[in-house]
Amino acid sequence: PSVGSPPLQSVGQDFSAMFLNGKVNKPLIQAVSTLRNHGIKTCILTNNWIDDSPTRDCTAKVLSLLRKHFDFVIESCRIGMRKPETRIYQYALDLLNVKPKEAIFLDDTGSNLKPAREMGMTTLLFRDTDAALKELQTLTGIQLIESDEIRPTSCHPDDLSHGIVSIKPGDRK
Repeated sequence: PSVGSPPLQSVGQDFSAMFLNGKVNKPLIQAVSTLRNHGIKTCILTNNWIDDSPTRDCTAKVLSLLRKHFDFVIESCRIGMRKPETRIYQYALDLLNVKPKEAIFLDDTGSNLKPAREMGMTTLLFRDTDAALKELQTLTGIQLIESDEIRPTSCHPDDLSHGIVSIKPGDRK
């Protein structure tokens, strides 16, 4: 079945690796880009803390990179909630403007999946990228396993800082 659902992602091992070595999971980011290009909203829901450590620059760079690829990045430390509290899932659903039955939630910790599933979300236990992408592809009906190239997320020309510039509505220079 095809489900037009926004994946709420919390893939702790991959994100931890990104924070430690500054590298991203390209297939996962590519899949997110593909989902967004098909009109599906995406969100990272992460339990974290405000980083004041010597490595905070790396953390900030990774979060900045992720924000470019996801519609929302929800950091528990900034909203005063954390997984597996039900209210953080409701917060994410409200932000995405979707019902639980319209959401797919990925996490690498089973205890984080239980409340989401009880709310009515489809949940996926993340163990490895290939398995997660295959399952997401099955659930959404969107081809996610293809190339290594990360394609940019489509955007509206008015959102660009270069190129076509709107002078007034309907008039382009």
